[in-house]
Amino acid sequence: MKKYIISIFICTLLGQTVSAQFRSKGSIEFTRSVNQKLSVQLEVDEKMKNSSFFKEMLKQLPTKAESYFKMDYNKEQSVYFFEKDGERKNRMGFGGKIADENIVIQNFSTNQITAQKEMYEKNFIIQDSLPQYQWKIHDDVRTIAGYPCRKATTIIHDSVVVVAFYTDQIMVSGGPESFGGLPGMILGLAIPRLYTTWFATRVNDITLPEDQIKKIKKGKTITYKELNKELADRIKDWGNYGQALLWKSTL
Repeated sequence: MKKYIISIFICTLLGQTVSAQFRSKGSIEFTRSVNQKLSVQLEVDEKMKNSSFFKEMLKQLPTKAESYFKMDYNKEQSVYFFEKDGERKNRMGFGGKIADENIVIQNFSTNQITAQKEMYEKNFIIQDSLPQYQWKIHDDVRTIAGYPCRKATTIIHDSVVVVAFYTDQIMVSGGPESFGGLPGMILGLAIPRLYTTWFATRVNDITLPEDQIKKIKKGKTITYKELNKELADRIKDWGNYGQALLWKSTL
């Protein structure tokens, strides 16, 4: 009898493990956090940083700004979209809401991405191949939303480091924004140079109802290369602010 009970216990544990390892559909809740005090300093020149006006306004700015996103995913595709802002104050006009309300669809079957980017009261629809990130996988492991996640790093825009934490217990090669390409789902993401992080706070076993998934609106269809060119032409004289804007809008 004792051996029988032990066998049932072991089988139950194995069943739970297999179930976790092979999860391939569901939904995830993400919190994006930006250190505003450091982020706005990235966007201004030295003359502005040293002005008494800027220093005084910086004192009044809350350090952390949070916003909330959701992702619905399965083996074929993921849909990542803005849900709502947290409580945050005016960012002194710097950065505005550039691409804050992104909707990103990664189609793993066709290797295509469709992303909505709202900038300057204009809606862009990016249609392109899924970005190919050159990831380096490390030994570091941390737990995020109850899942063991391994660390990986890559570089975008030639010099901007991206740190990701992915779990192979969710067998979908996706992540927040346009990031993916790892052996599992990215549940944690950090771009130190932008003072911004994305972390999953909850992973659900079931997918979202269709009416809860935001849809992409009509807009100017464009590729990543065309978007970069359009933005580069617009912000070529904007200094640090323009450079930071380019990084943020093409995530």
